[in-house]
Amino acid sequence: MRRAGRGSLLLGAIALLGIVCAGCQNPFDPIDKSDKIEGLSYIDFGASLGAWNSDPGDDGLVIDMEYYNEFGDGLSFHDKPHDVIVELWTRVEKTDGSIAKGELIFSRTVRYENSDDSIRIPIEAYYQAMLNAGLPDETGAFAGFMVVRVHPPQDYPRPELIVAQPGIEFWVPPTAEDTPQ
Repeated sequence: MRRAGRGSLLLGAIALLGIVCAGCQNPFDPIDKSDKIEGLSYIDFGASLGAWNSDPGDDGLVIDMEYYNEFGDGLSFHDKPHDVIVELWTRVEKTDGSIAKGELIFSRTVRYENSDDSIRIPIEAYYQAMLNAGLPDETGAFAGFMVVRVHPPQDYPRPELIVAQPGIEFWVPPTAEDTPQ
């Protein structure tokens, strides 16, 4: 075959492949462009007091969200914006010894996009609300009931996923170790 014939044949094959695959997703692009968090079944979180600036002492709550599929496997995602609502409640001990949420102290809605991000809520945002609620306890610590509500993208698998934990410390007074000498 002549050189010009091979070039035309190759160009024709590329054009045919381009026409056939024009409506297909790029198989070489691994980034999922949909907003849905595929396989999402339930959520959980871990919360602790954290320091994220240079001054001594805790700066507020750091909340690490965990997203799981139906088999209990953790899910990772990026660029899936959705709302997460964090609520801090007083905690009430019932006569049977169980713990229930009492009065709402504080609520904040956060825009969350990536599974490896943490949610940070500065102590200044909720400290006055805790004082108004009659906290702290006799040790000076603020502990209560935390509820996290996730509104997943495209309301998948449902419009709201909720998880609550009763023994979260919202603030602990600084000790002598926390203050510079």
